[in-house]
Amino acid sequence: MRIGKNILTMILFGIFPMLALAKSVGVGGMATDMMEPVGVMADFLHSACILIGGAFLFASIIKYIEHRRSPTMVPMSTVVFLVIAGAFLLAIPILSYITNNGGLFSK
Repeated sequence: MRIGKNILTMILFGIFPMLALAKSVGVGGMATDMMEPVGVMADFLHSACILIGGAFLFASIIKYIEHRRSPTMVPMSTVVFLVIAGAFLLAIPILSYITNNGGLFSK
């Protein structure tokens, strides 16, 4: 209970200075100014998803080769997990792009 109260207090004290600064710019201007760092973070996450997803797919190929040499050393479940995780991580930026810019058959 005490931890939740401390977190709430920190959030409120963090918001009050922002609201004090928002008087000169306005709350809408403050929200607009906050969109630039959010855009940078989104671009970073898209790039990270593509890099990590590609690395997972590459690792799945390597693990499959190792599985072919010694099936007891590297189980097939590891290969399947890496393929699924890599495909999922590569699909996140693609789906985000499609939903933001419209589908393939949008009117």
